[in-house]
Amino acid sequence: MPEHDHEHDHEHEHEGETFGMALGFRIFEDEGALYLAEAEITPYVDEPESLGATLVFHPLADLDPTNDDEEIEWPAWPVDIDDDLTRDPKAHQAEQFQAILRQLAGLGETQLRAYLKQGREEAASEDDGDDEE
Repeated sequence: MPEHDHEHDHEHEHEGETFGMALGFRIFEDEGALYLAEAEITPYVDEPESLGATLVFHPLADLDPTNDDEEIEWPAWPVDIDDDLTRDPKAHQAEQFQAILRQLAGLGETQLRAYLKQGREEAASEDDGDDEE
């Protein structure tokens, strides 16, 4: 299976050893198309003991496991969900991680579709801003 370019902003990344993980946690359908919902869970830059999360959505329609082209771009629409999470930022990172995972597991398709819509809208407004430069 070809490797896909998987680049998007990682606002929470910083140098040095840090805890961080990106994991796909749900495949869901929206308007007849399938999407992978991925979560990136990493520490805040200014509060390295506190974890935050970004959802990243990838369309699955154009993925072809038989394609040998190594230069496939995989679109991604990230959405910061930190404000929607409930966790104790002073708890050990392992506890914060488990709290975030439980909340991700509880997200319904309606919520995922709303986040997907938000991610698309944010990406479109960023693309419009690039045209103005």
